[in-house]
Amino acid sequence: MLKNSSAIFALSGAILGSLLTGLIGYVSITKQTKLRLVEKVLDRKTEAHEELINFIGVMRTTVQLGGVTDGGELKRCPLALFSRKNFGDFLSEFSRVQNLFDRWLSSDIKREISLFMDYLVHLNEYSGNASDDALQVVGVIIKNDFFTFADELDRYAHVFFNKDMLSLKYKTDSEWSKHSVDVTYQKLAETLLFKNKKKILDIFNAS
Repeated sequence: MLKNSSAIFALSGAILGSLLTGLIGYVSITKQTKLRLVEKVLDRKTEAHEELINFIGVMRTTVQLGGVTDGGELKRCPLALFSRKNFGDFLSEFSRVQNLFDRWLSSDIKREISLFMDYLVHLNEYSGNASDDALQVVGVIIKNDFFTFADELDRYAHVFFNKDMLSLKYKTDSEWSKHSVDVTYQKLAETLLFKNKKKILDIFNAS
């Protein structure tokens, strides 16, 4: 009887040991798989935010045109508005960044991107087939709009690097990614493009 009990206990211990080993192995593999997935998602999110920051640098780049404004500042326009070709290239690059990396960006960033796209759509519509010179003149008037949009995008982008990345926040953001129509028009109305709409249209139409 004792021999049988010892054999049963030994067998039970062996089975329990195997089960525990298997369970520990499963938990370890599951954890490793999750970490690999988190790493891949964070890599994609990091790439998206780095691309955005590179584009923000382009938004902030200006060209000195010579002379000074009525306010005594050097005449500068955004590089994007130095010529029709520059503007077209800028729109294409912006669309590329938006379409390729949209799913990896936060809702706050996507809302600002959407707002800036609405702004560019209006600017493109206003400019029509305007000359390079007209674009430059308008660029001097509205260059601070580009700085303002760039600052907002940069602020939200650095939330990822300073907070989300350090806390390994890997989940994608599925919140609604556009301002309401009322808020959109309210924000656009605060831009130099909209405040100087008549003057800008006159410049474009005269070119």
